[in-house]
Amino acid sequence: KGFNVFASSFSAFLSRAHDQLRMAAVSSPRNNLTFCGSHSGISIGPDGVSQMGLEDIAFFRALPGSTVFYPSDAVSAKRIVELCAGENGRKIPGIKYIRTTRNGTPVIYDIKDRKEKFEAGKFKVIKESQKDFITLIGVGITVHESLNTYKELKKKGISAAVIDLYCVKPLDSKALADFIMNHGRKCIVAEDHYPEGGIGEAVMSALKNTPIVIEHMAVRGIPHSGTAEELLRVQEIDSKSILNKAMEMARGR
Repeated sequence: KGFNVFASSFSAFLSRAHDQLRMAAVSSPRNNLTFCGSHSGISIGPDGVSQMGLEDIAFFRALPGSTVFYPSDAVSAKRIVELCAGENGRKIPGIKYIRTTRNGTPVIYDIKDRKEKFEAGKFKVIKESQKDFITLIGVGITVHESLNTYKELKKKGISAAVIDLYCVKPLDSKALADFIMNHGRKCIVAEDHYPEGGIGEAVMSALKNTPIVIEHMAVRGIPHSGTAEELLRVQEIDSKSILNKAMEMARGR
């Protein structure tokens, strides 16, 4: 039956276990291993760049047979932990990675709604309409930044869809492409991670054979200590930066 192991550390420190994790993935692919990387991204704020996990998604995505999750609130985190534990008969083989942020985030999902499911390979549509010009794709902390952008766009009379891409790997390419094709054929992906190997590259790979226009916003410089709000703004993955990019795309349509 194998075993069920959960382990946790700062996501930045999991790189120290690269060889052990790689060997676990290739030597025992059916073992039930779940790792949580906390304090991820620049949104941890004053702890500084040495504590910021900014390449962890790329590392875990590259492991064969891995599944990568990034919850955006307490409810999604709880449901994803239950999923990785194999509750209700659901089992995901191999290494699973759950990336978490440091700061508390607003609750999006209803803890009392047992129909609120989180499954491997799926994503959540938080906002949508029949008039959407663009789809905003967020993960973790940038889900909330995208929701703030959605509110500002609405004030300007621009409709947008918002996706919570809580499962980065595997990614249902067809479902994602079909949704965006029906919601403006344009999307912005914002992530608190370096651009290489992260969510943006996963989405671009999934949509490569489509006419969808993709803008990728990620941490492109070496961050420093500061508040979460300051760092998100400086690295241009905050709601205002996403809004500016969306308005730029709206002017060019």
